[in-house]
Amino acid sequence: MNVIDNTEMRHFEVVEGDRLATIEYQIQEKKYFLTRVEFPPKFEESGKGEEMLKLTLDMIEETGMRVVPMTKFVKQYFKNHRERKHMLPVGIHL
Repeated sequence: MNVIDNTEMRHFEVVEGDRLATIEYQIQEKKYFLTRVEFPPKFEESGKGEEMLKLTLDMIEETGMRVVPMTKFVKQYFKNHRERKHMLPVGIHL
């Protein structure tokens, strides 16, 4: 899976056939606020949504910035993957 950081549109994206999967973000105070996810039909159910988020978090981690999960999907990922807890800003507990 090839995740692209489309900085102009402020989202991470994956092209799936003729559809686009996106994880939208805003950057404030050295933090990525992941504000919205939009996946093609069956993308999430097939596990591709989680794979995309994992790769997205890998990209963010390389920047040294923190992540503020703003969607149910991203919050649930952090709950299920405690090894990523270090990416959350101080004071955010899920």
